[in-house]
Amino acid sequence: MEKDDLETAMGLISGHERDVRAAVDKTGVTAHNADSWQVLLAEQRALLAQLDAARTEASDALQRLKGNRRGVQAYRSGGDV
Repeated sequence: MEKDDLETAMGLISGHERDVRAAVDKTGVTAHNADSWQVLLAEQRALLAQLDAARTEASDALQRLKGNRRGVQAYRSGGDV
């Protein structure tokens, strides 16, 4: 998933929600079909890993922007970083 790709992120979340609803409708909440739930759990973990990576990238980008801003302010004021 690319940075700033909110549309893709929303599509992943919507798709996951559809999969959860379909799994519940298909097997029922109390069903003993562990395989379907294990597959769904693996997909959920993969989605969360993607979201975590995107959050980390966003945080790193924000820190770089803050550092760049401090550097620009120091340059404009003639001071050191």
